[in-house]
Amino acid sequence: MSEKLRITLKIADRVYPLKIFPEQEQAYRQAAERINKQITYFEQNFPVKDRQDSLAMCAISLATPLFQESLADENQKEKNIERLEKIHQTLVEISNI
Repeated sequence: MSEKLRITLKIADRVYPLKIFPEQEQAYRQAAERINKQITYFEQNFPVKDRQDSLAMCAISLATPLFQESLADENQKEKNIERLEKIHQTLVEISNI
């Protein structure tokens, strides 16, 4: 594996030094850019009291789709298990004929 790279990200006017693998750099920079854009959006469009409110709203807006996807995947798994159980039951019934 390659050596870690030192980068600095600026999020909400704060500087965060990180050590990451070079192949992760683009994702980290894009994430920081998206977070900063979300913060700006919330500050311009909602009556936020301070930067902390913007960060909280940003966290919620970015995390919610991940959890929705996870829940959808879990529901699909349950449906697949039910289908497999029905197929199994049908095969058992057929083999008993």
